[in-house]
Amino acid sequence: MDAINPSKLNRINHTGAKIKMEKFEDKLVNMIDTLKTRAEREVCEYGHFREVKEIIKNTDSKSLVKDLTLQITPLPHLLKGQVENFEKLRYLELVGTGEKGQTERVILKRGTKDEIMSALKDENILSRIQHNVNEFKTSFLED
Repeated sequence: MDAINPSKLNRINHTGAKIKMEKFEDKLVNMIDTLKTRAEREVCEYGHFREVKEIIKNTDSKSLVKDLTLQITPLPHLLKGQVENFEKLRYLELVGTGEKGQTERVILKRGTKDEIMSALKDENILSRIQHNVNEFKTSFLED
């Protein structure tokens, strides 16, 4: 029996995928922090406001999610008169856009400005966003 020569083995370097995930995670953390800062200034406690959003453009050509948007929006005017505290409630949404133009969105939190801010400061927000991005990928793969 011949000895195995380690120099002739096919070595697979797995660090590339790990580095890409770390970079994506860093982008998500940066997006959350920037949205928190902007929301403090731009989202009012009561009444209508312009939506505040942060977008990550995905440069990876193999990724199914091309754009990822984290945004704070007022409730739609269709709900005025139907929802108690309509003027105080806001949505914290995550929106993903696929390579074919598909769009998926999920509401991460509905509440007042203070509730939205505490949701952005929650330590589990990053894992919730990553979970939803994986759901978007699955949905885009099926389309």
